Amino acid sequence: MSVRSQLRFSSDRTEAVRAIESIASGRGWCNVVPEVVDDVPDLKVNFFGLWANQGAAMASFISSPSRHDEPQPGSLGVLHSRGRLGNERITSLLAGAPFTLQQDHPQRGLLLAVPAGTSAAQVLDVMCTMTASLCDFEMTGNWRLDLYTR
Repeated sequence: MSVRSQLRFSSDRTEAVRAIESIASGRGWCNVVPEVVDDVPDLKVNFFGLWANQGAAMASFISSPSRHDEPQPGSLGVLHSRGRLGNERITSLLAGAPFTLQQDHPQRGLLLAVPAGTSAAQVLDVMCTMTASLCDFEMTGNWRLDLYTR
C-alpha cells in the first residue's frame, strides 16, 4: 500500500529535495507538475497509450530497490505533448545530467534511466527543467510534487 502526500514549491526546493530523498532505494515514486495560470489537467495516458487530452507536462521519478546489495537505477518519465524531441534537444534539457535515454516516443513521452546514487537535487532539477521547457501553458513559477511512499 502506498501513502500519498503533496507539497508545493518554487525557488526554495529544500522540502521537495527531502521528499525525493525519502523515496530512495525503492521506497516509492513522485510526480512533478508545473502549476499553470489556466485551470488545465495534468497530461495522462489512456490504456491504449495515446494522449487522452491536452494538459500540463508531468515528470515521474520511480526509485528502484537494490538487488543482491547492488544499487539499481531509477526511472524518470516525462509526459508532454511535443512529440519526439530528438537526442540533441534531450541532451540540452538534461544540462549535463548523466541520465540515459531509453525512449523518445511521440505519444508516450520520454523515459530516462537515472543512475544509482544520483542526488535528489539533480533529479528534481531535471524534472523541473523538463516540465517547464515542455509546458504548453503559462506557468505560475510554482510546482506541485505528489509523493507516493511504500
